[in-house]
Amino acid sequence: MQGVPGAEEALRLYASGGIEVVPLSQALGAEIRGVDLRQALDPATWMAIHRAWLTHSVLLFRDQRLSDADLVRFSRHFGDLDQGPRMGWRRDDEETVPEIFVIANVVEHGRPIGYLGAGELDWHTDMSHAALPSKASTLYALEIPADGSGRTGFMNMYQVLEALPAALRRQIAAHSMKHDATHTIEGVLRQGFRPADGEDIVTAPGPVHPLVRMHRDTGRQALYLGRQWNGSWRSGYVLGVSRQASEALQDTLWHIVRAEQFVWYHQWRVGDYLLWDNRCVMHRREPFPPGMRRVMHRTQIRDTP
Repeated sequence: MQGVPGAEEALRLYASGGIEVVPLSQALGAEIRGVDLRQALDPATWMAIHRAWLTHSVLLFRDQRLSDADLVRFSRHFGDLDQGPRMGWRRDDEETVPEIFVIANVVEHGRPIGYLGAGELDWHTDMSHAALPSKASTLYALEIPADGSGRTGFMNMYQVLEALPAALRRQIAAHSMKHDATHTIEGVLRQGFRPADGEDIVTAPGPVHPLVRMHRDTGRQALYLGRQWNGSWRSGYVLGVSRQASEALQDTLWHIVRAEQFVWYHQWRVGDYLLWDNRCVMHRREPFPPGMRRVMHRTQIRDTP
C-alpha cells in the first residue's frame, strides 16, 4: 500500500512542538520537519516527536548532520541503549562507541568496516532472537549507492494482524513461537554458539515470544514473526503443535507477509535518519551492487520487561 495522502491532508503542524509531521503512506511512516537532531530538544518538541512515533511507527528526519555522539544522545530519548547483536565475527574497533552498530559493505585494509554486506535482507524484526527484543531501532545514512539502490521496506504489523481471517487470528492468538538464537540473519553461526546448537530448530536454544504481541504504549495488538530462515532452515518453531503443523502455520503467515499489503519503501539519501518501532514493524533491505559503498550507523533502544 503505497498511496500518499494529498498535501493538505498530509501536512499538519504539531503546534505544541513546533514540528511538521508529514505522513509518507497510508500504511505507516511520517517525515518530521523542523528539527535539527544535533540540538537539545525542549519538552514540547520531544512530546510531539514521541506522539508522532506512536502514531506512525516509523519516523524519517531528512538532511541531518550527526556524529555518533548525536545519534546516541537522541536515541536515548526513547530509552536505554543496547549494544549491537553478536554476529559471526567482531570488528577491531567495536568498543570505540559500543552503542553504534555499523552496517556497511565497505572493506578497508582487507577488513570489513561493518556488517551485513550488500545482499538482500529478508523481512525481519531486529533482535527477535533475544529474550527481550529491542523496543526500537534507528539508522543513519552516511554513504549510499549512487544509483539509489538498497531501499528499506517497512511493514505495519498492526494492520497485517487486523487483516487476517478471523479463524486464523483466533488460531494464532493461543500460540507462542521459539526464535532461534544461534544464527544471524545471514545464516552465520553467532559468536558463542557451537554448530551443534543450531542443528534442529525444535531443540535449538532461543527465546519464546507470543505470535500476537500487545504493544505496551498503544494498547494495540500486532503480529510478531521475527524472521523465517537462517539460510538453510527455519528460524522459528510454534510451540504446542507438531513440526509439520508449525511449518504449515508459519508458511501461511509468511505468505501473507510477502504479499506486502501494508508496506512503505524508503529510498535513502545521505543525511537521512530513520527511527522505527520494533514492537509493531517489520523491515527488509533490497540488495545493491557490491561495488557501490553503503555505510549506515545504527542504534537499538532497549525495551523494558
